[in-house]
Amino acid sequence: MTNFKRISQIFFVLLMMLFSLPSAQATEASANSQSLNEVQDIIKRGKLVVAMYSKDAPPFYYVDKDNHLTGFDVVLIEGFAKLLGVPVEFNRSAKFINDTVTMVENHEVDLAITKLSMTFKRASRVLFADPYITLHQSLLINRLELIKQLKGRPQEEAIQNLSGKLGVVAKSSYVDYAKHFHNMELIAYPTWDEAIKNAREGKITAAMRDDAEVKLILREHPEYALDLMSVILKDAKDPKGIAVSTDHNQLRLLLNFYIKTLDWNITGDQMINNYDKEITILKQKIAMQEQQ
Repeated sequence: MTNFKRISQIFFVLLMMLFSLPSAQATEASANSQSLNEVQDIIKRGKLVVAMYSKDAPPFYYVDKDNHLTGFDVVLIEGFAKLLGVPVEFNRSAKFINDTVTMVENHEVDLAITKLSMTFKRASRVLFADPYITLHQSLLINRLELIKQLKGRPQEEAIQNLSGKLGVVAKSSYVDYAKHFHNMELIAYPTWDEAIKNAREGKITAAMRDDAEVKLILREHPEYALDLMSVILKDAKDPKGIAVSTDHNQLRLLLNFYIKTLDWNITGDQMINNYDKEITILKQKIAMQEQQ
């Protein structure tokens, strides 16, 4: 297929999408409308450049035993690129998750997908496509430390009023999320493993991250449950989205259209417990998009 035909197809898809938008969204699209240069540039360049954090985060993105980068985020964005008719080039130079946002902001990449939490601070710097999954903020609490803090109170009340030290991954969304625990001292660790280690040893009261990471660590290390108790904060959501630069609104709209038409609804539990089944479902949905 020639580049001209690819561009024509994308232009047609965008026109259909814009005509189907509610008036408020259409107004936004019109106000931000520009030529399809960002999409054209990707096609002419012959690749989609994507920022992804340097450290693996299975089942979202990781290098498997065959040294192949895979996972839900990888399959999702490779499917999008295939519809554009180009391969993906992953840039995994980011030392911290926030670095991927900076790369998008500085136009070093076309977009970032890296289980990226959609926060106010990040949304003030980049545009986000609609979330493709919504997780929940969660805690791994040292059991002995929690017992010390019960003091005759119900467990739920003690958890809501935890004190001591709270571990998070440095330069992640959880640096901000953790501030909701006003009685706790924030400790930022270079890695999640270090936060877990210190929580198990009682050097900190708890470690905080999303429920997918919490469930994964306990599934891989069931012995950790002797020292740590998992708590899912059901009212504290953690939506994950794809970031693009603020002047690439057409690319964001196209990503929204892609995500919406996939109609892929999945939870953290499904990702962790039924990986093979759910990754197959995602690939099948992408294949259906290619046939349309």
